[in-house]
Amino acid sequence: MPTRISAELSHICPLEEITAHAAALEACGFYRAWVPDTLVSPWEAWLAASLVMQTTTSVQIGLGVTNPYTRHPVVMAQMAATMQNASSGRLALSIGKGNGRFLDKAGVVQHPTAVEECVTVMRGLLAGERTSLMGTAFHIDAMLLRTRPPATPVPIFLAAIGPSGWEMALRVADGIVTVWSDTVVETRRQAMLQRPLPTAILLPFAQSRTDFFSRPLTSLAALQERVATLEAAGFDEIIVAYADMADLEVAARLLDCFTPSPSGRGLSGG
Repeated sequence: MPTRISAELSHICPLEEITAHAAALEACGFYRAWVPDTLVSPWEAWLAASLVMQTTTSVQIGLGVTNPYTRHPVVMAQMAATMQNASSGRLALSIGKGNGRFLDKAGVVQHPTAVEECVTVMRGLLAGERTSLMGTAFHIDAMLLRTRPPATPVPIFLAAIGPSGWEMALRVADGIVTVWSDTVVETRRQAMLQRPLPTAILLPFAQSRTDFFSRPLTSLAALQERVATLEAAGFDEIIVAYADMADLEVAARLLDCFTPSPSGRGLSGG
């Protein structure tokens, strides 16, 4: 299967522009629109994902990376089931440890088993099962959601950066989300020998915003070169995290579908 090109809704996109970005992502033919769950965005992630869902009809929707500290797994399961039903099965979810610095500031106790326990709880609840878990991070006592279990299962990706993240993902996940590093190609190759899983990788892309991620790719040529490397390495999904609409227009050329508007302003039209 060829590598799919997705995009992550810019985490600095203004709230009032989300629907325009969502429409552009679908019009360009991106496989999936990932909505990041971050405390530095000017909106709440599940609401933003709902706007993307309501604006589009065919593009897949990803939510995450989210975490089991700011989103309790029971509440997360209810939200995921609701959106999966409302979107006709277009949702995927990615879960990770979250941003330690922000969690420390909020006084959140971070249990090392929380992510794995969250996946266990969510699988049961999303399947419509009465679920119990006496874990280190969560104690769930015979919970049963009244939300209708989705007919299409919600794929659960795990964020994997270091060795422990990859090991956990290989144990419990439906897929892996990672970020570019000089060693990620070899890390994935070794991991897939143990258990083949769909693997998505995030590539930050910003032509002018030097404050957008650390060391983003800054030209179409650099983005194309990195995509070619990852496609040759067998990655299943490449997620372009773009800074603004101008960057999205350039990233769309990866899909050979960028056509400037008559005004010369591209997809944004304004």
